[in-house]
Amino acid sequence: MNKIIAAFDGLRFSESTMKYAIYLAKQYNAHLTGVFLYESTSLGFAVYTMIEKQSVSGQNIFKEIAKSDKIAINNAINNFETACRNAKLSYRVHRDTGNAARELLHETAFADLLIIDAQETFSYLKEEMPGWFIKNILHETRCAVLIVPKSFSPIKQSVLLYDGSPSSIFAIKMFNYILPEMGKLETKLLFAANKSSLPQLPDDKLLKEWIERHYSKVTYKILNGEEKKLTATLAKEKKEAVLVAGSYQRSNLSMLFHKSLADLLLKETKTPVFIAHC
Repeated sequence: MNKIIAAFDGLRFSESTMKYAIYLAKQYNAHLTGVFLYESTSLGFAVYTMIEKQSVSGQNIFKEIAKSDKIAINNAINNFETACRNAKLSYRVHRDTGNAARELLHETAFADLLIIDAQETFSYLKEEMPGWFIKNILHETRCAVLIVPKSFSPIKQSVLLYDGSPSSIFAIKMFNYILPEMGKLETKLLFAANKSSLPQLPDDKLLKEWIERHYSKVTYKILNGEEKKLTATLAKEKKEAVLVAGSYQRSNLSMLFHKSLADLLLKETKTPVFIAHC
């Protein structure tokens, strides 16, 4: 891996995104680009506090908002740059001031991995997780994505979600190609068998023939029958694990795309989630 991009809301800086990005950039000697997004068409978060307190009135409020936002963004960038210098990383900063989703998707075309906080919304309004912004990025991204929780933990275990689809095996392959050192970690491959199917891995021999040449400490677990068992198992994963899942598309054929599991991965789990699609 040569280039990681870490996406930040310029007005609501994610320490977790920064820590995961620096952790992986150091491990893989990768170039790290901090993409600081700020929608010039939207009002900053400061405005809502100001209006509520009625501390500023008239046209002056917009000047105060712009000033407050500029300070917040500069502080966030300084924080990022200081951390990168301390880690002795190759890095750059991009300030994107257009439509946040469109700007970030354009950036992903020129990166190997995007790291972003699961709670990024670019909105002052509270949204049910995962929010519209994250869903849009996952549907349209041009590179693999690591969705990170609000607190950082070093990655010590991999959990590969497999359902027999080309999408799920593609994600597992991309995880190995982009983050090959993860193949040395304790690895679990989980398969949720349909109630009507035999409790065995699809393409068992072909799967193991490939997996065991890339993941040195892999075990297999078949959860017979129900998605509930899978969601319950994932909910118990330690925060030091990373979950690897297939593409976040509009199809409902894969186990990943069932709403309850998607919500679990991006809302309830306390682990990073690696998502890639072909």
